[in-house]
Parts: sequence; structure tokens; C-alpha cells
Amino acid sequence: MKFSTYIAKRFMLGGKGAGTSRFTGWIAIIGMAIGCFALIISIAVLNGFELQVAEKIIGFEGDLRISKIKTGTAQNVHEYLKNNNKISQSEPFMERKGVVLTRNNDVRMVSFKAVSFDHIVEFYNLGLDSIVLNKDTPQIFLGTLLAERLQVEVGDNIKLMSPIDSPLQIGLPRILNSEVAGIFQIDVLDYDDRIVFIPLKYGKQLFLRKKSVDGYDTRLVNRDKVDLVKEELRSHFGTNARIESWEDMHQGLFNAMRMERIGAIFVLSLIILVAAFNLTSTLVLVTYQKIREIGILRTLGASAKVIKSIIIKQGIIIGGVGAIVGLFLSVGIVILQNYYGFLPLPQDIYAFNKLPMILSVWDIILVPFIAFLLIILSSYIAAKRAMLIEPKEAVHLEK
Repeated sequence: MKFSTYIAKRFMLGGKGAGTSRFTGWIAIIGMAIGCFALIISIAVLNGFELQVAEKIIGFEGDLRISKIKTGTAQNVHEYLKNNNKISQSEPFMERKGVVLTRNNDVRMVSFKAVSFDHIVEFYNLGLDSIVLNKDTPQIFLGTLLAERLQVEVGDNIKLMSPIDSPLQIGLPRILNSEVAGIFQIDVLDYDDRIVFIPLKYGKQLFLRKKSVDGYDTRLVNRDKVDLVKEELRSHFGTNARIESWEDMHQGLFNAMRMERIGAIFVLSLIILVAAFNLTSTLVLVTYQKIREIGILRTLGASAKVIKSIIIKQGIIIGGVGAIVGLFLSVGIVILQNYYGFLPLPQDIYAFNKLPMILSVWDIILVPFIAFLLIILSSYIAAKRAMLIEPKEAVHLEK
């Protein structure tokens, strides 16, 4: 053990009879532990919510979307996607703003999404595993909020209209009588209040002005390679189609969530900063309490650099204990929550039944890095004062 490390441990929290310095030292340890604990838990919760929202969006829309397909190239797009071994599923769709009417004359502007109902349950995660479809009757799926506003349930009849597709010579839009086959609940964005799924073949009948499908929702064999596949499709189709990942389509939302995480890190780091200030005051108190010992060390030949090293190492030990305790407690809470879910969430408010917590390796590295950076800074400030002490001054102050 190095001489400076040995002396730092002997000076720990002022030693015997330390009084105030011991109290403030324990406050610094507890404050550092609380700061690291709060920061890691907050990052884990924000990561968890972001992942859950992403999973909901991907389940509802797919990994990649091909849209804005130029006239005459839709069939080529279909064949390419079908033969691409990196794409596991692809579903054509048509979209249009329209109007729904109930038998109570409730009217609502919605977004129609016409897809193949043969694979709708397999491709889109709507939570409707037990549905029974009647191919001879136009059936639709709508969200819980929209169903509540329209006061409809499964089995009720609804009229669908697309005013923009009304024939010019008549002036009245085509009306499609349909039946509610299922009510989904996504709890993300405004999907539950806006989207209405209709069969693709009836969408073609309703959207008279559309010549072909609007695009394709796709799912990849390996979702981790979404950026690679996106660039491959862009290079293949060029300007004939727009290729977007789920993150591209909701870039504003995820940018906002990332900024929220950065803000949380900055704000909660202030707890660690306050603990670091307290650590500085503790080290200064210890320095003055041990002024005689420091003077003796200087008289015996210890250089100012050695004294500086003693104070810095003492600060690292005190602050490091708090940071490590906070780190282990928070990681333990995250592990227990993921295994046992002992922190539930009310499902009538949130889309999840338990508080989501996700930690990456970089998160576990980031928080101790911030803590130890502030610990070293505060220790250095305290050590600068100790370096100014001369042997004669130490004797004089002791008297």
C-alpha cells in the first residue's frame, strides 16, 4: 500500500474525535449515493418508456415503410420485397382521410388505413387475437377512444365515406356500410382516436381516385439491421419511392424523449454536485483538524505533492463509497423490477402494467463517470488549500 493511500485511510472522516467533519463526511457519502441512485433510476425509467413506446409503434406500423411510390412501379416494389431475404413480411396499404357516421348520426373525421385482413392479426399488433372475420361483409377495426366517442361496440354498424373521392358528375361521396369487427387499444400517440382499419378490397372501392396502393409496411428478419436495409432499399428504388424507418416517421417524438433524458441527467446531476460541494467542505475540515499531522509530515520531508495526493485520495474514498453504494442499489432495483415487477402502474392511465426500467452498459458507465469527475474536482479544490500549508504555519495554527 502506498504511503499516501495509507495516510488517506487514517485521515478518513477526520479519524477519532472528528466531530463535525465526520458528520459532514457521512452527509457527503449519503448525498453521493442518493444522487447516483436517483440518476440511474431516472435514466432506466426513461429508457424503459422509450423502448415500450418504440415497441408499440413498431407493432402498429412495422419496421420500414415504403411510400410515395411512383405510378407504374408498385408491382416492381411488391416483387422486390417478396424476394428480399432480409424482409420477413410486407403488407400493402392505402390511406385516406375520411368520415365515419353511426346510426345515432355521430360524425367523426378519421384516417382510413386499408390493409389485407387475411394477415392483419399476424402483421399488426392490435391485441385482437380472437377475432372472427366475415369476408362477405365489410368489417373494420377502430381504437378505444374513437369507439367511446362514437358510442359503438363490436357488432355495431358504421357508415364510411371518403368525401375527397366523390364523383364530380354526382357530387355525393360513395358510402360503405360496415360492421365493427374489433376495438384495439394502443395507447400511443393518437392512434386510438384516429385510425380505422378497413379491408384492402373495400378500400379500393371507397378510394375511387387512387390508382394503386400507397405503400408497403414491412417487417425485417433482423430489426437491428433496419438502417442497413433502409439504405439498401433507397439505393435500389432511388426517387421512385420513399423509404422510412419507424424512427424516421416519428423523429420528433423520439428526439423529444432523448432531450428529456438529457435534461433529467443534467438536473439530477445537481444532486451529485451538491454532494461534491459537501465533500469539499468535509475535506477542508479534515485538513484543519489534521493541521498538526500535516505539519509533521511536511517536517519529515513529505512534499506538497504528497499532501495533495493524500487529500485527493481521501476524497475519492469518501465519495467513491457513496457512488458505488448508489450504483449497486439502483442496479439491484432495476434487476428486481424487471424480474418481479414490484412497482406496478395503473393500466387505466398507462399502457404498461409495471414501471419499465432498462439500463445499457453505457448508462452504467456514464453515471459513475459523472460522479467521479465531480469527486476528483472537489477533492482537488480541497487539496489546493492543503498544499499551501507550511510546517511553521502548521505549528503556529496548532498552538
